[in-house]
Amino acid sequence: MPLLAYCVMEAAAAAETPATGVGGMKVGQLQHGGLRCFFSPLESREHLARVPVVESALAFHHTLQNLFQQATVIPFRFPTVVESEEELQLDLQENGPRYEEALARLRHMVQMEVRITEMKGAAASQQPASGREYLRGRQARADALAAVAQQFRQATREWVAEWRQRRVQEGMRCYALMHREALAGFQQAAQGVTASVPGSRVSGPWPPIEFLEPGEDES
Repeated sequence: MPLLAYCVMEAAAAAETPATGVGGMKVGQLQHGGLRCFFSPLESREHLARVPVVESALAFHHTLQNLFQQATVIPFRFPTVVESEEELQLDLQENGPRYEEALARLRHMVQMEVRITEMKGAAASQQPASGREYLRGRQARADALAAVAQQFRQATREWVAEWRQRRVQEGMRCYALMHREALAGFQQAAQGVTASVPGSRVSGPWPPIEFLEPGEDES
């Protein structure tokens, strides 16, 4: 019987299994070593296709959030469908050490995201006179985004355990890792920056998926 996989968490975590998940399907779990994996059994792969995509994606997110509010989770990408519990067990067997290391390191941690949208003025829409001018303008925009990211980082550093950021097409995304108890302080401090920076938005808390692999703080 195919299964829709939701997430993995530590087996020792005190978390109750949601009664239902996507499409009102029952949520089950299996355990392998120090891990618990949550899933919904499907009548067939076509069963999931009968649920409207937006509705099923929202239900998947709701189920994940239910579990994430109780403990740190590593979510599967939606929709991850495996053919059987045996296949899911195999994934836990093959990837278990990596899952266990990440969950132990990120226990009680959450991720907040800061999106900074590049604000393009009238000058940015004009054709640059030369390649040098184009590169200069591009660097200036990158510097402006980095400066805004630094504002958020400085304002919230008291509550952040680790910070990562990357340039994206529409601007920049920043990810802050923190203990659950630090959320209120971070959100209040970040809100102060957001109010003064057009095009910025803070969201979360989310599972700390940007920090699954250990790494150094990014500046």
